[in-house]
Amino acid sequence: MKIALHSLLAVFLLGSPVDDPEEINFAELSNFDYEEGKNLPKSVTKHHEKLVTVGGFMATEDGTEGDVEYFILVNDACGCEGTPKLNEMIFCAMPEGKTVNIKPGTVSVTGTIYVEEEKEEGVAVSLYTMAVDSVK
Repeated sequence: MKIALHSLLAVFLLGSPVDDPEEINFAELSNFDYEEGKNLPKSVTKHHEKLVTVGGFMATEDGTEGDVEYFILVNDACGCEGTPKLNEMIFCAMPEGKTVNIKPGTVSVTGTIYVEEEKEEGVAVSLYTMAVDSVK
């Protein structure tokens, strides 16, 4: 009983044991010249498998609008013109069975980010993926 009371008091005084998401941004994620096959800098790999919140524009690979299971979060500083670089995009997946409506303007996405070069047919297709918890 004494231990449980101390634990509750610690949670009350120190906050929830569940981590709050770390706020990161594309200025940090894109602040390097990406070269395929080269190690990614520690400044981005330190976020691998962390709960984060990041802002940007929502897009889909094929221009689909409406409710989607997958979307791309694009650097809000790029102005949505031209093709963003790989380190200016996060490929996002909603939880299984959930969708989100593509929203205009900038949004804030919270979830677990994965930082690693992913290849398809020998070509790098992404550096950042996210398992999304929420979109605001």
